[in-house]
Amino acid sequence: MSLVVDKHVPVTMRDGTVLAADVYRTTDGTEPCSTVLIRTPYSKDDPAHVNTWINVLRAAESGWAVVVQDVRGRFRSGGTFLPFVSEADDGADTIAWIREQPWSDGHVGMVGGSYVGITQWLAATRAPEGLLGIVPASTADDVTTGWTHEEQNLTFGFLAHWASVLVATSKDLSPEDRARAAALVQGVTDGQYRTFDDLIKAAGDLAPYLPDWRDRSGEIVAPEAAGRVRVPALVIAGWFDIFGPGAVASYTRRDAAGTRHPHDRLLAGPWAHGVTGGWFPGRTYGPAASFDALDPTGLQLGWFEALRDGGPAAADPVTVFVMGADEWRSFSTWPPTEARPLEVPLHVDGSPHALVSAEPVPTIGGRTFFPGYKVAANAGPRPQGSLGERDDVIVLVSDPMPEDTDALGGITCTLAVASAAPTTIVVKLSTAVADGEAVLLAEGSSHTTSSAGQGETINVDLGPTAVRLARGTRLSLTVAESDFPRLEDGPRTGLSLLEPAPTLHLDVV
Repeated sequence: MSLVVDKHVPVTMRDGTVLAADVYRTTDGTEPCSTVLIRTPYSKDDPAHVNTWINVLRAAESGWAVVVQDVRGRFRSGGTFLPFVSEADDGADTIAWIREQPWSDGHVGMVGGSYVGITQWLAATRAPEGLLGIVPASTADDVTTGWTHEEQNLTFGFLAHWASVLVATSKDLSPEDRARAAALVQGVTDGQYRTFDDLIKAAGDLAPYLPDWRDRSGEIVAPEAAGRVRVPALVIAGWFDIFGPGAVASYTRRDAAGTRHPHDRLLAGPWAHGVTGGWFPGRTYGPAASFDALDPTGLQLGWFEALRDGGPAAADPVTVFVMGADEWRSFSTWPPTEARPLEVPLHVDGSPHALVSAEPVPTIGGRTFFPGYKVAANAGPRPQGSLGERDDVIVLVSDPMPEDTDALGGITCTLAVASAAPTTIVVKLSTAVADGEAVLLAEGSSHTTSSAGQGETINVDLGPTAVRLARGTRLSLTVAESDFPRLEDGPRTGLSLLEPAPTLHLDVV
């Protein structure tokens, strides 16, 4: 078998912009062949990145051509990079180009995670001929709710880190701009910027798209691409991934939109963004939890081949890792059809009032993407005990679980609150066994709208999970007005919990 790699192949878009692609294929007489397409802003020439979600050489040796392309304005591709804006048309144009090549049989599947994942959703909105299916991993399908915001709150820490990386790897920077970019990266790493306006000012013309992210305006693409996409999707999500809730929503909302495909699948594991080994500082979920243990290349190529060749769809298309039980389980739907709602009453452990402090409540673990993400330096199931010692945090606890209970589905919390002015509400859910320290499981945020201490009831979405709550486990919630740097540092007014008592809502089996 002879492998050919054609480097820096020009691909012309409809507006004349030329993008660069590498084409991996074998020349053993099996042409024409189907194609795997990866469209990335992180350099097609970086083998570690290109092989993150699928082994390119193995795919080529299996009889697939693999096209890896730098997106518009990045690395070897021409044009100007504006995140998200051109990916739908450029993806469709690239698929059309692939279908014209003599080595192509006309079938194309797209793979990859994070931004490489949303390039798939956006290309699929154009319903390009020949697109077999997409495998969007660690990504949401919409730019606003899933990427730039959590409810009304900007995902500050992620956006600051990501924007600084994009700026630092921009093309053709002058020596002066390269120094500015390095200062931006250092400022983000050191926590110098406390608000999104601070970030916009520091980045200046190096990141002209930041105001659009803040305002949900300008050239940002329309949200909820999944609701308009009929192309089959194998969605890959992580319970501690910053895009975990958005990824799961991109799968479930296709039912409401009437765009569910029989071959749609959902795979969710105990992973953070960029960390798919199933291990974190202080907690490991065992060797079976690793994404690599699932043979991801075989999994994805097999799924594409079933689509291409008319193979059967999976009887149970939802596969999730149940933390605590530390095992994979499969279901026909998500949440599972056998799941039932469970309301867990909570009571205040200490004072029902959160005082105003000079410094915001720090982010400890959870669905984060900060510097150090490749080793889960501050992501996932981290102990939360230090938060409960602060006087600007309200702590709520449940009674011990009376029996082993599997929580499989969404989590929400209902709170009656009062604040002196409209403010951010951050809720973090942790689990604690016996006298053990509370360890983060899920989190979410919302807003109050009333002022002058007027009470209101709010529901906070904490996202999806799959976890076994062992008999005797206590659930613990912290309620605060800040979570920095995950969310930007905004005004804090003082917070009080009112009656009725807070309630946690779970889907359990």
